[in-house]
Amino acid sequence: MKPAEFDRHAAHYDGGLDNPIKRLVSSSADQFIAVKARWLLRREPRLTAGGLAVLDYGCGAGDLMRVLAGLGARAAFTGCDVSTGMLAEVAKRWPAACGPAPALAVQDGARTQFADGQFDIVTISAVLHHVPPAERQAVYRELGRVLKPDGRIFVFEHNPRNPLVRYVIARTPIDANAILLDEKEVRHGLLDSARYDIASNYLMFMPPGITFLRGVDRLLAWLPLGAQYVVAARKGA
Repeated sequence: MKPAEFDRHAAHYDGGLDNPIKRLVSSSADQFIAVKARWLLRREPRLTAGGLAVLDYGCGAGDLMRVLAGLGARAAFTGCDVSTGMLAEVAKRWPAACGPAPALAVQDGARTQFADGQFDIVTISAVLHHVPPAERQAVYRELGRVLKPDGRIFVFEHNPRNPLVRYVIARTPIDANAILLDEKEVRHGLLDSARYDIASNYLMFMPPGITFLRGVDRLLAWLPLGAQYVVAARKGA
């Protein structure tokens, strides 16, 4: 993960909507993020009650945390990233209506400054495809290190089995050096680093802006062709 690569995109980062295919299926990057945020809120309803410590690892401009807060999450959010430029965008883009902006920290490669077992939940969304394969195991180890016993990791990634995803990623500037990874690689990587109970879902079969089709996504969550997938891992106590 090279900080300068992301610093160049920080000030004008728009979630990849510089790609015409993404603009065709949605008018807002937040609509793509909201698919993941709504899934997470269904899986973790306690997020709306407050009291959970949540880390968004590789948070970029803080979009996942911001969308979660806009949908009612009231967790104690923390974000970390290798890019100081992206972290500078978090506070700029954080609405006052969402409460205090997240605490932020700069990563040193895969490593963070957080204590062992500090967080109830760790999210990592569209990050691993930016990490060289040889360095991914260090990320998995770090996610597990900062997670509390019985804590949960949620890994959201682009699905390389979806041909439209591969087409879009190959034509999106911020993904110029991306190496997509399959859901099985995430599962095996996590299990090689710690003891977890693991489950997976596939997301984003339908254009995210068409609200009446959301139920279709839930029905097809087992089918490995969605544009995104999520691997959910619960750490052993």
